[in-house]
Amino acid sequence: MELTQLKYFYAAAECGHITKAAEKLHIAQPALTQSVRRLENELGVKLFVRRGRSIALSPCGEYLYKQLGGVLKTLDRVPVELLKIAELEEKTIRVNIIAASLLITELIIEYKRLHPDIKFILHQSADAENCDCTISANLPGILPNMPKSCCHRSFTEEIKLAVPAGSYYSRLSSIQLSDTKDNGFISLSGSKPFHNICETLCRMVGFTPDVVFESDSPSTVRGLIGAGMGIGFWPAYTWGSINADNVVLLPISYPDCRRELTVICNNTDSSAAGEFYEFLCSRLEEISAQAEKI
Repeated sequence: MELTQLKYFYAAAECGHITKAAEKLHIAQPALTQSVRRLENELGVKLFVRRGRSIALSPCGEYLYKQLGGVLKTLDRVPVELLKIAELEEKTIRVNIIAASLLITELIIEYKRLHPDIKFILHQSADAENCDCTISANLPGILPNMPKSCCHRSFTEEIKLAVPAGSYYSRLSSIQLSDTKDNGFISLSGSKPFHNICETLCRMVGFTPDVVFESDSPSTVRGLIGAGMGIGFWPAYTWGSINADNVVLLPISYPDCRRELTVICNNTDSSAAGEFYEFLCSRLEEISAQAEKI
């Protein structure tokens, strides 16, 4: 059975007249008659009976007509529904935030205010696949794995040392990282890329940091450092300013403590993803430039 045959049969059944049905379908009457006969031959049953110039459904035709009613209406709606799904998919952006989550989520909220019709699906996993945009971080000069067709832009961020305001360190203008080896560190949890970068920097100068407490929250890290529980690394702009009288940010003179944030647009075919990628890069450039002036 072909869909066209079923639609022609249904129209003939509704009109009760082959000629009127052909006019409704904008086809020749013989073409409609042949289509109905082919359908009857294929099914092996009579679908219509003649009543003068009109036609009436046979018992088999009545059954087929009732079965097709809902089916054909559903099929007629399919193209419209597919367009709606395609439009929704085009306005859905999947973002994998594996670095700078605090700042990136704030920028997503800002973008959402400007584009309320855009839907975001957020991930926080290095293993997440099929994301339109990914934000990752590495040591300078080391790019993450990226698909060949992607767009990407990197932003360098200084990493400073956050110390209690009343500590010896707070009176210094800068510090070498090796001088902190005997101190306890307050850190983000070990699964975070920032933690791994900071640990690598410490190993470069000959020690593994003694992490006395780990937290998933930068504000908790800041609070514990301010309470004198330890010292910790602090990104220059993605975690925001310290905004605390009991914590001081200290430049690290050696080694060069920086990380590179990389914004990747994996889906260059999506205009929505591309526009968000450009917005994200533009705002990061602005925030980075402001941080350098401070």
